[in-house]
Amino acid sequence: MSSERLHFVLPPPGSLDFGPHVFPVEKYALVPRLVREELGVGADRFHPPDELRLDDLLRVHDPAYCDDLEHARETEATLSSELPVDAGVIQGIRSMAGGTVTALRLALEHGVGFHLGGGFHHAFRDHAEGFCYLNDIALAIEGLRAERGLGRVLIVDVDVHQGNGTASIFADDANTFTYSIHQERNYPFYKEASDLDRGLADGVGDRDYMHALTADLDAVDARFDPQLVLVVAGVDPYEFDQLGGLRLTPLGLEQRDEAVFQRYLRRGLPLAIVLAGGYARTAEETSRLHLGTVRAALRAAAVGG
Repeated sequence: MSSERLHFVLPPPGSLDFGPHVFPVEKYALVPRLVREELGVGADRFHPPDELRLDDLLRVHDPAYCDDLEHARETEATLSSELPVDAGVIQGIRSMAGGTVTALRLALEHGVGFHLGGGFHHAFRDHAEGFCYLNDIALAIEGLRAERGLGRVLIVDVDVHQGNGTASIFADDANTFTYSIHQERNYPFYKEASDLDRGLADGVGDRDYMHALTADLDAVDARFDPQLVLVVAGVDPYEFDQLGGLRLTPLGLEQRDEAVFQRYLRRGLPLAIVLAGGYARTAEETSRLHLGTVRAALRAAAVGG
């Protein structure tokens, strides 16, 4: 597989403004600029996000919750987002979710679809959680199942926080395998049951993390044969992350990502990637960690499959 088969989805520009907040929304402009300027990726490999209709949202989310979002109502279901309950913010998240749909389509068409946004894995069917209004991961999978008959999907979630919303949504779906490796003593403090969970102790570093991840993915391979893999590539296991307590270095994060991507690309499987979390000390530092994930994807695409 050539790295030319890796295509990117641009997050909607300037669509999110949370005000003073730990979530570095500036990264959605910074990361695409770094990918263009420092990695030399051409404009022909960037794609706009899909536009999601209400019917698309209703494949995953409950009607009453969708109505709350449509009217930007301050309800228990929306206030649990820890984000402004604002029509512009909600529309920005909706556009971002459309980008993950596009990433899965690009993965099926080209080999690798990388959304430079997304990864809202805390959103449940009927309410928001943890900076997540809509579960773009579930929306993309169900959207491509409706559109193209997409079959078995493996979700590999390496964000420092467990993907509780995704685990809940797919709890009874035999065609979707959810795997989460996360810091155990961290948000969410009530965790859902993924198909396979690895809760790590505080302070785990590069070597022990990779040992656990490799063993787990070997176990997943023995249990599930996917037709597409979606990686939730949060960089918040970083040693200086403000919302994390693991100790991965920038090099360790990049090696993690390359190992995961190569595992599936060498088997010729379509691969979709979303950024997910990252809360380093500055938006620039967070963006450069995400850039490491892009570098890993480019290298893996160049040698895989």
